[in-house]
Amino acid sequence: MIGFPTILFRGAHLLGRWGDQAVLVRDGVVAWVGRDADLPTAKADRTVDCGGATLLPGLHDAHIHLLAYAASLRDAACGPSSAKTIGDIGRLIAERSARTPPGRWVRGRGYDEFSLAEGRRPDRRDLDAAAPGHPVRLDHRSGHATVLNSLALARVGIGPDTPDPVEGVIERDAFGEPTGVLYEMGGWVSQRAGDDHTPQEQRDAIAEASANLLGWGITSITDATPENDPARREALRQYQAEGLLKQRVTFMPGIHHLEAFAAQGMTCGSGDATLRLGHAKVMATLTTGGLHPSEPELRDLVAAAHRLGFPVAVHAVEEEAILAVLAVVQEGQTQDLSPGFGDLRSRFGLSDRLEHCSEATSAVLSALKAAGVAVCANPTFLYESGARYRATVPPETLPWLYPLRSLLDAGVPLLAGSDAPVASPNPWQGMYAALTRRDAGGQALHPEQGVSLEQALGMYADMRTYGHTGIRAGDMAGIPAGDVADLALLDRDVAQAEAEALLSVRARVVLVGGEVAWEG
Repeated sequence: MIGFPTILFRGAHLLGRWGDQAVLVRDGVVAWVGRDADLPTAKADRTVDCGGATLLPGLHDAHIHLLAYAASLRDAACGPSSAKTIGDIGRLIAERSARTPPGRWVRGRGYDEFSLAEGRRPDRRDLDAAAPGHPVRLDHRSGHATVLNSLALARVGIGPDTPDPVEGVIERDAFGEPTGVLYEMGGWVSQRAGDDHTPQEQRDAIAEASANLLGWGITSITDATPENDPARREALRQYQAEGLLKQRVTFMPGIHHLEAFAAQGMTCGSGDATLRLGHAKVMATLTTGGLHPSEPELRDLVAAAHRLGFPVAVHAVEEEAILAVLAVVQEGQTQDLSPGFGDLRSRFGLSDRLEHCSEATSAVLSALKAAGVAVCANPTFLYESGARYRATVPPETLPWLYPLRSLLDAGVPLLAGSDAPVASPNPWQGMYAALTRRDAGGQALHPEQGVSLEQALGMYADMRTYGHTGIRAGDMAGIPAGDVADLALLDRDVAQAEAEALLSVRARVVLVGGEVAWEG
């Protein structure tokens, strides 16, 4: 078909509206929205009978690592549902190595020592026994720890005399030998390991990842990978051009690559509606025993980003790190900003962001309000890691883990991301957790911090601004006439569904820019 198809949705449920509704899509935009009975005469290339199911704006994953998620689809699944013991992990790695040519990397993902019978992390000797002829990499479900076997350690240049990198820790035994367990070194390892997937394998993985996201109704994403550089951006642009990646992408450049983008005349918002630059991604961790980067270093990074016209999105998990980051960011906001960044703030209300903000204590809530930053939370972590939180997090901290209700009540702009492949990118799992605070075992963690369905949907809605500015209490995304037609027709009326049913929600028809991108 030449040009955009005209598509008519009839008998839909639109949140906030009563009765059967109709939505007419023409020339890639929403041309008309109203009651089914008031539908004007319109000729459509296709009419979709929604049968009372919910029609939504396409969903947005505000924090994902797309290339890593795609690659993970080729990894051995070593999470709690697949591996109860270190022996199970060894078996899964051995099975994968048997299908892998000698010398190529074998990768596993998702292990969690909390869920293993042995109560410890696997080490290089465990992986050596499973696949002695392959370099093996096993990533923790959190993404913050990696285990390498002996061949992999040699491949990336780690030995007894290798110093810890400034951002990470090489675990060593009593004799000073690396155990194979590495902390906050995933990117470090990736840079030295290279990628031995063929171009076609990479393309197939991207297509599969995009289809998975569409199947849940996700039409746009923000890629928050700290290693994001111009080459990665070009790779995503090519995947979109080839029709493999259907989602719109907001691309967060890594803080250490900003000069490379600036040299090309690019700043926040550069690009188009399909692929645009977003916030500058910064990592702030306590893994090495203190804040890394230090507060003076962080201050310089934030100032440099603002000067180049980029707001920052800072990874901060623990209360100590969050408070330090907020102090630096608030200080940076009082300084002169570049004209480009100031214009973005005035026109779109664009602010700096905190990624994760896991321990949002009362002190953090006060600092968030003072700094005026948005928070990208990860409610799906409550579903996947609730049991571990209850067992390992100090009781006095538990009430402050992802307190979505308190964040909204405090007026903090709030949005949601999966952090995939750290957790499943299924937004309905995240929304279920945001509503109920229940984990996969059905246990709730401070359910008083749950939010409404409308608010949960708002956290995953694409606000069509520079990287999604976040919702505030009471916000709800609708389908206004004149908007770009990124829409998802679901397989049920979610407003009438029981909370447990959200876990199985799928999309029936998904439009991106008025064209059918997926049907299921």
